[in-house]
Amino acid sequence: MSQISRDEVARLAKLARLALTDSELDGFAGQLDAILGYVSQIQAVDVTDVTPTDNPLNDVNVARADVVQPYLTQGEALAEAPAAVDGRFAVPQILGEAE
Repeated sequence: MSQISRDEVARLAKLARLALTDSELDGFAGQLDAILGYVSQIQAVDVTDVTPTDNPLNDVNVARADVVQPYLTQGEALAEAPAAVDGRFAVPQILGEAE
């Protein structure tokens, strides 16, 4: 029996603001049903004697070493900016009102 219907896919698409065709709704219903079937199979696996792990890899601090390098001064950075105000980059306002 199918775990997800075409109508449920249409509802999810509407919530996600996706415009799907009838054929896409049918296709996604089948794909999502298969995914839910796989999730059910995974959930059915008995893991009572399995030790939980947070990370199976033994890598420790794989980031590069911190090395001081030359950098731009505030004045040099602001000299390249299209606009600066009070020692800061000036950008167009995009949200709310000016403070």
